[in-house]
Amino acid sequence: MRKVLTIIFGIGIISYLGLYFYFYSTQGDRFNKSVKLPSDFKFKFDEPFEELNFKSKDGGQINSLFFKRDSSRGVICFWKGNGGTLDRWGLMAPMFLKCNYDIIITDYRQHGKSTGEITLDNFYSDSQTVYDFLKSKYPENKIVIVGYSLGTSIASHLAIDNNPLMTILIEPRENFVDKYLDAFFLPLPKINKFLFRTDLDIPKTKSEIAIISGTKSDLHPDALELKKLLKPDDQYFDIKGATHQTILGDEEFEKIIYDLLNRTASR
Repeated sequence: MRKVLTIIFGIGIISYLGLYFYFYSTQGDRFNKSVKLPSDFKFKFDEPFEELNFKSKDGGQINSLFFKRDSSRGVICFWKGNGGTLDRWGLMAPMFLKCNYDIIITDYRQHGKSTGEITLDNFYSDSQTVYDFLKSKYPENKIVIVGYSLGTSIASHLAIDNNPLMTILIEPRENFVDKYLDAFFLPLPKINKFLFRTDLDIPKTKSEIAIISGTKSDLHPDALELKKLLKPDDQYFDIKGATHQTILGDEEFEKIIYDLLNRTASR
């Protein structure tokens, strides 16, 4: 009987460790929901744009699309979600161009034409590289950081060490901590290597912040928690009936963006 129990216990330990290493080793694939584009892929949009490539010190390459007006009020530094590539996200440009803002949109590593290892530090350093490019062309009081979904974690962290005119967070996630998974695998090291902490970044952000969330979104509870961290002059907007998937095409969302950018540009 003791031998049987020992065998069962051994199988349990092996299965437990196997499950842990599976989650740990595959999290990059599970986190990265996008697809790659051929290096010779040609982007096509109605609006004029420039395709840019930023090289990182570790050999990675970051691909961006830079849409410009003849005369603009400033520039949007846009950080997308973790799904889709620039051939789709470039369609966001007209909304901001209509507000008389230039806009740069970037694919993360292993998304679209961007290459290199995906790490938390690389997310942050790559975003700073793009922001530094914008600072070489615009005064910081003309730069607005905008993030959607995963991009809100990039945007909020980027705003800590910089001084943009405003930071707009669309459908933010409070953090990427998986308390249940971490508790299940105690005392082993935490599984999540992409530990974005928007909840810790927002209080450190000096710029004005605006949060926009859909009331029917799965992330609406996160937005409500982050609302509690806003400064007195920050703003929060609920869009009634909007989901995580529909908010970017919602007329009320476009109106909020238009009003925010018009107000900030008039300062």
